[in-house]
Amino acid sequence: MDITKVVAMGDDPESLVEEYINFPLIIIYPKHVNPSRTVLTLKNATVLYAEYSSYPDIESIKIIRDVIFYLLNASYIQADDKILVLFEKQGEHYELLMNMTEMKYPMLLHKLADRISGALVESLLRLSMAIAKKGREGIPTGALFVVSDSQNVKKYLIQKISNPIKSLSLSERSILDESNFETLREFATMDGAMILDSRGYVITCGAYIKSLLVDEVDKLGGRHLAGKSITKLTRAVSFVVSSEGTIRVYRDGLQVYELDSF
Repeated sequence: MDITKVVAMGDDPESLVEEYINFPLIIIYPKHVNPSRTVLTLKNATVLYAEYSSYPDIESIKIIRDVIFYLLNASYIQADDKILVLFEKQGEHYELLMNMTEMKYPMLLHKLADRISGALVESLLRLSMAIAKKGREGIPTGALFVVSDSQNVKKYLIQKISNPIKSLSLSERSILDESNFETLREFATMDGAMILDSRGYVITCGAYIKSLLVDEVDKLGGRHLAGKSITKLTRAVSFVVSSEGTIRVYRDGLQVYELDSF
C-alpha cells in the first residue's frame, strides 16, 4: 500500500517518525510537550496536541479510533488517504496500516455531509457505541436517534409521556459534549426515539414515530422500522442501536451504514 500520510502519537512521538521524515506527517504530542526545532522546521509536518499529559495504559485501539475520527472531521486526513499510524505507549511501539477508502466511516461522513456535521456524526456513533457496549443498567438494550429536520419530524411524533428532557439545561442537552453522555445514554435507552436538532441538542425523548412504511413491517424490528420510516418521510437522519449491539444509520429511507456488534 502506498502511504499518503503518517500519523504518530505517544509519549515521545518524534522517536517514531525518524525513518518517515519525508512523508506528510501528523505528529500528536501529549499536552505540555513541545516539538523539537527540527520538527518545527519541517514543511511536511502538522503538529497537534492530545488531551493527555502522558498516554494512559488503556486499549490502544480506542485511542487510535478516536484520533482517526477527529482527523477526518477536522480534514487533516481525507477519505482516499492511506495512513500509517505509529503509536507509542510505555516504551512499546505499534504500527497500523489504514486504507481509508476501505473504511465505512469516511464514506458515512461523505453520505451525510449535506444533512449533519462530521462532529455530530462522530458524537452519535460514540454514544451509540456506549449504548451497544453497556446497555441500560448492564442489560442489553437498543436506542433510536432521529437527527435534523426537526420541525418536519415533529409532525410524525406521538409523545406518550411527558418530555423528561425538559429538566435539563440547554448545555446539558448537547450530544457534542461528551460529559453529557452518561445522562443522555439513560434517556436514549427509554422506549421511543430521542429527537435532536441539527446542532446536536436533544429536543425530546420517549417519542414514537406514528407513520411507518407499511411494506417494511414484516422485515424490520420496531426501532429499525421507525428509523427507516422517518428518514423516508423527512430529511432527517436516524441512528439505530439494536439490542444485539449492531448500529445502523438511515437516510432517505435507505440504510447507509452498519457497524456490527463489537
